[in-house]
Amino acid sequence: MPKNINKSGANNMVFNEKTFEAVNHIEKLKDCRVAVTGSTGLIGKSVIEYLLRLSERNNLNIKVLAIARTKNKAALTSFYNDVEWYYCDFNNSYDIDGKVDYIIHAASPTDSAYFISNPVETVNLPIIGLNNLMAFAGQKKVKSMVFLSSMEVYGICLEDKFLSETDYYPLDCTKIRNSYAEGKKILENLCVAYGAEYDIPVKIARLCQTFGPGVSKEDNRVFSQFAKAILQHKDIILSTKGETKRSYCSLNDAVTGILTVLLNGENMNAYNIASDNSYCSIYELAEKFILGTNLAIKIENKSESKYLPTIKFGLDTTKIKQIGFKSIDTIDSIVNEFLDYYLHN
Repeated sequence: MPKNINKSGANNMVFNEKTFEAVNHIEKLKDCRVAVTGSTGLIGKSVIEYLLRLSERNNLNIKVLAIARTKNKAALTSFYNDVEWYYCDFNNSYDIDGKVDYIIHAASPTDSAYFISNPVETVNLPIIGLNNLMAFAGQKKVKSMVFLSSMEVYGICLEDKFLSETDYYPLDCTKIRNSYAEGKKILENLCVAYGAEYDIPVKIARLCQTFGPGVSKEDNRVFSQFAKAILQHKDIILSTKGETKRSYCSLNDAVTGILTVLLNGENMNAYNIASDNSYCSIYELAEKFILGTNLAIKIENKSESKYLPTIKFGLDTTKIKQIGFKSIDTIDSIVNEFLDYYLHN
């Protein structure tokens, strides 16, 4: 079992040893300062924990600059005393002394309920934040930057197929729930615009739904709902037929994929990140959660107007594999690791 990253505190994420052999050209990070936004969110925390462990393991002397909105959540992280903290929200410019070599922009709303209740903020605030961050990246003359986007930019695909980075389908911009997807599309275009006009060396990582050890118990996405049901020995209740299909991603694969794009990706290019053999429907995912229990899956049909229609979000990872990405997990290992974490923490 790999040791915890932070010697002074508990760590939510324990990385598979294979992850430290999965990223090519890590020597580029030696003696570098890496800024990570959204550093108290699931992806941001995982990236930071990985960088700290990678630095210690390979004697890279990486300095992590963790950017968060407030100190409250920052103080709860396992690495609070191991990084430099900077506090600002989307509306503020970045005021960080010294060099910054790399930026990983992981700050983003992730709660579907928030997209519906706060669609204006879902679109507007990340745009303000990205403009401020791009100005900062230009000022610091960073070597590389990666923006974390989403598979939702592909729109409404009804076919059972794996989407490459050039596949796009219609997306109804009059639907409130699509504020997140439309916002991500705008942000991707803004990244490319800054790259073209101001030579910002930015890449785009399109993540599918990611989960694993470290997900907050307050999280309300389907995988968390399923884990809570198992914990409480209750049947899984679906509000739809669970026919939407998507690829999923482990934290191992998300982190190594992001760093692969950061270090080896082409500027102004987008890359899909997903775990191999993870494409399944919500119903099939629920089946994996109840495997080995006497629990059942029940469907209680409700109004589906606030949910995405039945769509297919399979991601083709051929492009990122061409720059060295190696998937470590499958949907079975993702579910097993997540349940083990959820039931014992």
